Amino acid sequence: MLTTQRILLLLLPLIAGSLLRPRTKHTFGTALAGHKERTLLLTAHPDDETFFFSPTLTALSYSSMHGLGDIFVVSLSTGNAKGLGDARREEFGRALEIFGIREERRSILDHPYLQDNKTSAWDPAVIAEEIHPLVVEHNITTILTFDSHGITGHPNHRSALAGAVHLISSTLLLSPSTVCPRLFTLYSRPSTKHLGPLAAFVAPGYISSPGPVFVASLVDYVTALRAMSKHPSQLRLIPFMKGLFSRYLWVNEWVEVTM
Repeated sequence: MLTTQRILLLLLPLIAGSLLRPRTKHTFGTALAGHKERTLLLTAHPDDETFFFSPTLTALSYSSMHGLGDIFVVSLSTGNAKGLGDARREEFGRALEIFGIREERRSILDHPYLQDNKTSAWDPAVIAEEIHPLVVEHNITTILTFDSHGITGHPNHRSALAGAVHLISSTLLLSPSTVCPRLFTLYSRPSTKHLGPLAAFVAPGYISSPGPVFVASLVDYVTALRAMSKHPSQLRLIPFMKGLFSRYLWVNEWVEVTM
């Protein structure tokens, strides 16, 4: 009869092979002919980019450094629910520096109707109006954000998706010179959210959609941990331990929203 220790020994080579494989170099396939892919990651709060989107950020940042595309990151709020907005704004910048996202490619909003709130959703029309200039200015071809569950069920996370949908389905992008970006959402997997490094090993068997999948290498995971350390205001013991074992530090699975 196999003991737990023997099972782990049998699994270790497989897990190690999964974690040490090269960084995923998958793009979203939205680049126009003769142009680079230009991606906007839309989050709700500072630290979302690290705790939920790290595998995607490391891969797209790598592609950007090699001239294969550009990545922009926008947080819809400063995360000021506990009066820490100024501190979290600085943490946001320091974390994105770890991912190689330059200052001119990251921004954080502070609209009075888009304040950090665990009980209320944000108005999609306000979100659309706020991000519209960024989408047009940077010729965004791809918008990435949370899905309808928002990973944790946070209403602000779900609002980010509603705002992006509102933008794409509204008349704001009907200018002949503006290309409507494609929209992808990060697939929530609540039942396996604390699977940790095993998520990188079993992810291919879980995929239920043909969307892009970004799998972190061990080096990418260390990068994510370094970025996490730049968010000290959020590193209380229990959330930190959950973050260490989060599947979203290892695997991001994306689903395209079609309308």
